[in-house]
Order: sequence, then structure tokens, then C-alpha cells
Amino acid sequence: MAYVDTHFHIWELDRFEYSWPTKNDKTLFKNFQIEDIEEAIKATPVKYAVFVQCLNNKPEEAKWVMELAKNHSIIKGVVAGLDLTSTDLTKVLDDMQKNQLFKGCRHILDFEDEKWITREDVFQGLKVLEDRGLTFDLLLRPHLLKYIPDLIRRLPKLKFVVDHIAKPYVKDGNMSPWKEEIAAIAEFPNVWCKISGLVNEGDLNNWKKEDFQPYVDHIIQCFGIGRCMYGSDWPVCSVAGCKYVDVYSLLNDLLPSLSDEDKEKLFKENGRMFYSLQL
Repeated sequence: MAYVDTHFHIWELDRFEYSWPTKNDKTLFKNFQIEDIEEAIKATPVKYAVFVQCLNNKPEEAKWVMELAKNHSIIKGVVAGLDLTSTDLTKVLDDMQKNQLFKGCRHILDFEDEKWITREDVFQGLKVLEDRGLTFDLLLRPHLLKYIPDLIRRLPKLKFVVDHIAKPYVKDGNMSPWKEEIAAIAEFPNVWCKISGLVNEGDLNNWKKEDFQPYVDHIIQCFGIGRCMYGSDWPVCSVAGCKYVDVYSLLNDLLPSLSDEDKEKLFKENGRMFYSLQL
């Protein structure tokens, strides 16, 4: 087996100016480097992974990781933080697409006005991604889900993936309106979902597998196994006291009845297909 993690981060605090993590994030406010995740995955069948941006509007971050990939075969894809509203977007994408590891973009919406995703200049940037066959990671929280169907309806050929199952309020045991709104998004065939980041939405100090079962079951029911993929959200998962193997094992344990074929889809093939990875 050679599974794929579709969502990991690394950062070097003295390399770029990060808005997050901050000094108050004691678990995360230190360097996490590619060698660290290479060591962390050894206890699992995961062999390859996709880096996802930590910085908005910073192509240099993606270029740094793509350079690392020359000596670190774990890196099979890079999702960059680019300014989708820039008049230079096409030039930036021309440059980025010279490297086949560049797969698409994400934007951290927490740093923006709630309706940023509905802006026309943002739509125009996403349309450029669509025209180029690139992907877009949707980093959503439940209050943003209501804005997404109209956006997707206008971009029927853009490959979207919802990160972290849209961060439902697991700690509170609250499923609505997340349950209904994520189901509405799943009706669009060009939208996929990362089952990732679960532990950070539960009780950080006292989470248990059963807390996440109804949420994961609902995601599988809505998207089907063919549009779901595994992501570790390493090292952010360490905030909940998790090692890499804990996150991998959690998802594996939440889906005990998966056939070997479906497990291969969830942990490898779906990520490979969505991001067009060369494994």
C-alpha cells in the first residue's frame, strides 16, 4: 500500500511572515519541516502527500515547497495561496504551471469579510482556475456554507474540494444547519470532500471516536465514497494531542466496514484523481 494524504502543512517561522500560528499557539508556534512529516508517516501506510498553503497571496510559499520536492518524494502536489483578484493572476499562473506539482489554489477565508467568496472579482479569478483545469480548496466554516451553492452553480467545471468537512461544531454535538447545507453542496458532481481536521473540531482535551461518527457517516452518505479523500491536517492535529498515526487510525476506525476497494479509493485513488497526482 502507498496511501496519499491530501492535506498537510509545513512552515518555517523565520522564512515568511505568518498570520497564524501566533505565539499564543504554544503547540504550533515552532518550525514544522518536511523531515518531520516524513518521520511521522512511517507508522502508517501513507507514502505521499499534498501540501496546502498556510499563506494567502504568497506564491513564494508554494515555490519553496516545490523546490523541497526535488529531494523529498513525499510531496506529490502543492495547493498555493494566490491572489485570485490580482490583475497579474494569469501571469502568476503561467509561472506556477511550469511546475507539474502545482495543482490549484486555496484562500484562508478566516482573514476575509464573510462575503468575500461571493465577490465578482473572486469569481473571475476562480473562472481562470476553471479554464485552466486547476482545483480550488474550500476552507469553510458552517456559517459560510450558505454562500457556496450559487458559486458552484456558476463554475460547473471547476474542481472544488471542501476541506475538513466544513468544520462542523462537533464539540457542541450540533449538526444543523451544517447537515442540510453540506448535503446541498454535495449534490454538485464537481465538489469533493476531505475527511480531515476532525479532531480539531471536537473537545481538544477529551475527544473520542464516537463524537465524529455521525458527521463522517453523513459525509459518506452525501458525497459517496468516490468523492471523499483522506487528509491529516498535520501538524494542526497536534493541538488535540494527536500524533500523525492517531489521525490516520481515527478515520480508519470510523469506517470499519469499508471494502478493500473502497479503502483504496478513500486513502489513495480519489486524491490522486482529484489533484491529478503522478504517483
